[in-house]
Amino acid sequence: MHERHVRRDRSLEVEPLGDGVFAFEARLTDASHGGHHDPPSDTATIHDFRIVGEVRGTDLVLGRLEVEALTHPYPGCPFILPACDALVGASLASGWRHEVLRRLRGPSGCTHVVSLLLGLTELTTLTFFLRINESVPYGAAHRAAGDWNAAGLDAVPDLGDACHVLTTDGPVLSLARERRAARPGTIPLSAKDPHV
Repeated sequence: MHERHVRRDRSLEVEPLGDGVFAFEARLTDASHGGHHDPPSDTATIHDFRIVGEVRGTDLVLGRLEVEALTHPYPGCPFILPACDALVGASLASGWRHEVLRRLRGPSGCTHVVSLLLGLTELTTLTFFLRINESVPYGAAHRAAGDWNAAGLDAVPDLGDACHVLTTDGPVLSLARERRAARPGTIPLSAKDPHV
């Protein structure tokens, strides 16, 4: 990297609270390195935004949301933060992008807050992982045997077609359905799944 550069760091941390509720913290930080800063320093933080909240259920309904502007270039930057409160009750799994942009697009919002809010859809993968990992250790052997995704179908019955590897008719979920069917006391998948 050149001596003078800008770096954006993002993070998203998720913790299960029980009963299908997950707490999360998301952060976006922009920093200038090696530039001209006043007062003189090697690094200057340009933006530092943080979101904490909770989601519930497989549809990830937002139950709590707090948005903070920890570092920002202009005094007015935090003025739009109260508009984020209207997002509580929305689902991250369905219509989230539309809902965020409807409320916070252009001069009604902040580019950095909107970017961070849109990134919350990544909670889907992380909460699914935590749900599956409650019953199956994560490892190559459990994935290869189909146990990991069999538990995935228990936790998230509509896991099919989540990506190119997890296609409904593909080898990964076909093996998972076989493993799931072979377990005693397995509850059948919903009628939406054509492979039941």
